[in-house]
Amino acid sequence: MICWPYPLLMNAFNNVNMAASCIITSVEFARELGIPEDKWIYPLGGAGMREKDNFWERTNFYSSEALEKSLDSALDVSGLKTEDIDLFDLYSCFPIVPKMAAHHLKIPFLDPPKPITLLGGLTSFGGAGNNYSLHAITEMTRQLRSKRTQANNHKDGRAFNGLILANGGVLTYQHVICLSTQPRSDGKTYQDGNPCPNVVQSVPGDFSDIVGSEGVGTGVWEGIIETYTVQFSRTNEPGIGFIVGRLKQTGQRFVANVGDEKTLRSLVKETGEEVIGKCGWVWKEENGTRNLFGFEKKANL
Repeated sequence: MICWPYPLLMNAFNNVNMAASCIITSVEFARELGIPEDKWIYPLGGAGMREKDNFWERTNFYSSEALEKSLDSALDVSGLKTEDIDLFDLYSCFPIVPKMAAHHLKIPFLDPPKPITLLGGLTSFGGAGNNYSLHAITEMTRQLRSKRTQANNHKDGRAFNGLILANGGVLTYQHVICLSTQPRSDGKTYQDGNPCPNVVQSVPGDFSDIVGSEGVGTGVWEGIIETYTVQFSRTNEPGIGFIVGRLKQTGQRFVANVGDEKTLRSLVKETGEEVIGKCGWVWKEENGTRNLFGFEKKANL
């Protein structure tokens, strides 16, 4: 286990296959170069957006506005709908990402009718630093070419479309591109500029302040867990817990470390109970700047 709930298998590996390339050119120049038309794959449209860099400024921790708007905008500017896509590659920067994307696109995640990964994502192909999604573009190109060849053999002239979702950070960066075996039927070209704003603009309705390094002040405050993780040691033991939550009295969001062993064990499911939404207590560490959290008042780690 690295950080709960992600074991080593679900974490990114930097040094995997680093080499990939693609050639992007115009129809005129492709003809001038003598590239056979059965090799051509058309980029129809794309979009990209990122969440706020400070994770504690996000609206919630169970969805991604950047992911959803990037997917919707890329499909829209490409003149496509989800049902028009034949192949997906939804990169799993963490396992939650393709689940969230599939949920937003209304694709069954456990038994999808169409492939939602071509290379296997993080588990089978590595992760951060290896430029995964350029590999996805090259693999999508190969598979779309193959589908076109098979269709031509059966006198089927329809277009085949693919969608690639690239992402990185902590659900931070999202980029989507749609590729096709045919140019757009409406004659439109790839759009000028990004249809999305660069950064998510919305903030939580009740988000006015965060309890930061100044701590929660004196006293003990009741708080609700919004999200959490636990960092494990080299000996695979829970080491330090991290909590993001809300103070019940003021609605302020707080960030805290876990203040006692019992709470720490509760976070890693030794009790079998999910703790998101559960109430506990927050206080400022004595002679320190950290907030501490525990299910019992002012417990000690």
